[in-house]
Amino acid sequence: MKAWALAATLCLGCASEIAAQERLLEAPALFSSADDMERVRSSVEFDTLWVFGGPSDTLLAAPQLPRLDGAQGMVFFDVRNQAAYRLGGNGELLWSWGRKGEGPGELRSARALDVAADGSVVIVDSGNRRVVRLSADGQLLEEARAPARSSYVWSVAALQVGRLAVAGQVGGSLLGLWDGDDVAAVESPTGLGEAYAMTQQGTVVRWGDNGWVFGFLYGNGWATFRGAQPLGVFPYVEHFDFPKARQVRRGPRSRTRMIRRPTETGRSLSVVGDTLFVLFGGEKVAGWALDKFNLRNGAYLETEVLPHFANMAVVGEDRVFTIKVSGVYPSIVALARRGPA
Repeated sequence: MKAWALAATLCLGCASEIAAQERLLEAPALFSSADDMERVRSSVEFDTLWVFGGPSDTLLAAPQLPRLDGAQGMVFFDVRNQAAYRLGGNGELLWSWGRKGEGPGELRSARALDVAADGSVVIVDSGNRRVVRLSADGQLLEEARAPARSSYVWSVAALQVGRLAVAGQVGGSLLGLWDGDDVAAVESPTGLGEAYAMTQQGTVVRWGDNGWVFGFLYGNGWATFRGAQPLGVFPYVEHFDFPKARQVRRGPRSRTRMIRRPTETGRSLSVVGDTLFVLFGGEKVAGWALDKFNLRNGAYLETEVLPHFANMAVVGEDRVFTIKVSGVYPSIVALARRGPA
């Protein structure tokens, strides 16, 4: 099959999936989970403020990791361009930083970005084994060596100055706490099932001054921490256990561990005050449902329904920024919330 025909087929598949979910979301009740916990539809509605990218702009290649900038705008990272970008409150491009390479000002296999409380931007570049810090206006502040025990990092939360919570391959652990050159392995969440190598991926986000949250991308839940101390472990509203692995014999002497395709339960996480927002990626309302939880006790609150499909989202007090990469041209959409966060 030619490349253009394959792309068209994939886009038609995306369109049919989205159309099916649109019909589902028009129903009075939302999907109930296997645990019979019904989602409660929030009264919050959204207005579109602006759209960045799309067919009229070829800047975006593979945008990911949306983060609030603290000033009505947002920062994101493009993993294909290996560059960070900041958009202003009206959707204007304020700055970009980074390019592919191994020298100063260059990134190689970076996939983790966060915005600290002071507006500075932190990028973990696993390929070059560096931690990059940018000012709020996109100027390079520091390029430092990553801690020696880190192998690959796919998510970072900037806590206090110089202190980072990370998820990835960190000295044989899934989670770690970096404080300069010091690395503390953090106990992985238990009670959510057994996660295999392909299902251990997830997202870390800051909660207050020294708290943070980790949520599995594939699997059934999330956990809260204060520094390196675990606080609680909680399931997502819609329950999906980790996929089980099985041995498959490929020949007289070889065996292969096979894992069925995981279900994306937590595409992206955001924290507003003591509320956790999880962009659900499961089998029904994938990419439409923002499930809300109480971070203090893990209780499910309600679900805000986005006006369109999103691959990733970041939630603020009155705005939501979504990244849509289901079509040929990725786009970033700013939504204004009509109702309480």
